Amino acid sequence: AVSVRNCERACLLGFVQGYLDALGQHDPGRASLDPKVRFTENDVLLKPGQGLWGSISAVAPTGLTLADPDTGNAAWFGTVEEHGQPAYYAMRIQVQGGRITQVETVVDRKGGLPAPFGDPAKLTHDPAFNEVLPVDQRRERERLLAVAEGYFNTVEQNDGQVFTAFDPQCGRTENGISTTASGGIGAAAIAQGCEAQFKLGIYRINKRVRDRRFPLIDVERGVVLATGFFDHANRFDSYQLTNGKTLKTALKWPNSITLMEAFRIRAGGIHRIEAVFTYVPYFMHSPWAQPPAGAAGAGVQPILSVPASSVAAPSAAACDRACLAQAARDYMDALVAQDPSRVHWAPEVHYTENSVSMMIGDGVWGTATAHAANPLIVTDPASGNVAWYGSLEEHGQPAYYAMRLKMRGGAVSEVEAVITRKGSGQPFGDPAAYTHDPAFTQVLKPQERVSRRKMIELADGYFSTIQHNDGTLHTSFDPDCARQENGVVTTNGQFTTSAQGCEAPLRLGVFHFVDQVRARRFPVVDEEHGVVVAAAYFDHGASFDEYRTTDGKLAHNPVKHPTTLGLLEAFKIRNGKIYRVEAVFDHLPFGMTSQWSAH
Repeated sequence: AVSVRNCERACLLGFVQGYLDALGQHDPGRASLDPKVRFTENDVLLKPGQGLWGSISAVAPTGLTLADPDTGNAAWFGTVEEHGQPAYYAMRIQVQGGRITQVETVVDRKGGLPAPFGDPAKLTHDPAFNEVLPVDQRRERERLLAVAEGYFNTVEQNDGQVFTAFDPQCGRTENGISTTASGGIGAAAIAQGCEAQFKLGIYRINKRVRDRRFPLIDVERGVVLATGFFDHANRFDSYQLTNGKTLKTALKWPNSITLMEAFRIRAGGIHRIEAVFTYVPYFMHSPWAQPPAGAAGAGVQPILSVPASSVAAPSAAACDRACLAQAARDYMDALVAQDPSRVHWAPEVHYTENSVSMMIGDGVWGTATAHAANPLIVTDPASGNVAWYGSLEEHGQPAYYAMRLKMRGGAVSEVEAVITRKGSGQPFGDPAAYTHDPAFTQVLKPQERVSRRKMIELADGYFSTIQHNDGTLHTSFDPDCARQENGVVTTNGQFTTSAQGCEAPLRLGVFHFVDQVRARRFPVVDEEHGVVVAAAYFDHGASFDEYRTTDGKLAHNPVKHPTTLGLLEAFKIRNGKIYRVEAVFDHLPFGMTSQWSAH
């Protein structure tokens, strides 16, 4: 019950600088890390040395520094470079017993989605954050916490009501850009100042501000450090401000941002705000929040807004190919009707979108408006699984969608969806021109088939060939093998490499930049059609910029920062060889884990 301050402000900031120096040198051993340090990057638990540690090429010489000797927490806001490309970076550390025991980081890279991203060369940090307040302008820790919490309450479902206090001169900087000053972008182009924007209800799109934490409070300077998620469900694509004007949403699909945000509070009112945030999969869970938001058990999520009549009673009846295909069609029709009650659910359901467990009714259930008329459907009566590949529209905006559904006892017990939207990364073809190779639906002759086990071995061998790709093949390819990813043919010599076909690029070691292919699963196997549907994660550490292919030529790594691809990939196998490959994948935070490892 006694607070022991064994590392004062200067001491904490020394640990911050030591960590940044070690980061710039790619050497965690120089960072005074505790052997059991807990380290995250964009809300993914990693080991020190992974993520930004491998891709970084420079750290800005100065940044915004914060410290709280009472809790042993310190923070830094600034910029870094990865292979020469700039990124915004926010970091929190906790020091205990002379060692760093926690490191929490947010890294924002410039991408294809609308978001503030200022010129790092022009980034300045308001000196007010480090100015000691006069005694009469200070507030106790509890009041500072309440003011910051009130800010998030105001942002959440922002309808014009204000739940906190603002200094008349309040200003906010996000990813290096003022979002409150005249001449700014986004909200600043509509209204200036912090309070004026909230009174207009500009941020109505924020369904939740979730997993809020306030690990650092500096009473002398009136500073609070907060972390959390802003969830944008986007169930609507336009909304009214309190002045009667209509705004259109920038994104048409569910998304979340993870952030680290510093508040400077003067005389009880928010005076300055600086934030670094980046997009993450919708409703992504924080490893720092216990239990994870929305969790109702070990991976099993409660059904949201579904009447008891739609929950199935146990049934021993098997589901054949026709039954599985119809279940997939019925599911997709219910999805675009935005009506989960039309699905026959099992009493317990595990549901994920882009590797995030969430409640049915949330996510794409609130945005889907149409689906492809001619999808690819793969059935596996032996396992009760069916896969659906096609396109999806959300408020009229197209996306690629792959889904695995499992039937148990005549009811839907599992749904695993991978969805990728324009702007999340390449490749991304024209969904209107998206077609499936007819080979996937052709029944194989008996002599063209191989066993279920052999089919899985061939697909697994494909992943093994890509992992640390050195030119060695661990699978077999048909000479006419072709691959399509997110609607783009990537084996015609026009994407990543000029080598054509499936085998030639792999023999060259073109994909040497893939660190590993992990969490491999093969839930759908259709021996009659020779199709395997696999789930996996491709990790790109981006720890090098150049490499040599097996022919001795120098190649440039197309991946400039750490990222992970989460995918559902279908393989057509004919005569014991991979003939066609079709995948839908989305870009995820590096190292993101599967929610299906125990299923």
